[in-house]
Amino acid sequence: MDGGRRTGNNSGMSPPMRIERLSDEFGQYSLVLTCGACRYEREAMPHTFGRLCGWDAKLTDVARRLRCSKCGRKQCVIRAVPPRKPRGYSSLPK
Repeated sequence: MDGGRRTGNNSGMSPPMRIERLSDEFGQYSLVLTCGACRYEREAMPHTFGRLCGWDAKLTDVARRLRCSKCGRKQCVIRAVPPRKPRGYSSLPK
């Protein structure tokens, strides 16, 4: 045995999201846009870019098209994050 030490990932955390295209995970995530030059950061929904670029667009291609609203440079980095539950949300019935 391994001395009572557990192996595997039982931390309760879900595996990291593997988003390559806007259509991955059915668009149920948020996008964090970060400027590589000035580090300005904002959050956007994939539905916005799905209408402009098409749902089959890769995130790297979308990032190449974006321009920072603060400094105006085209050095955007996109990161997908899981959706957050709204405040006061409870999955338990009342």
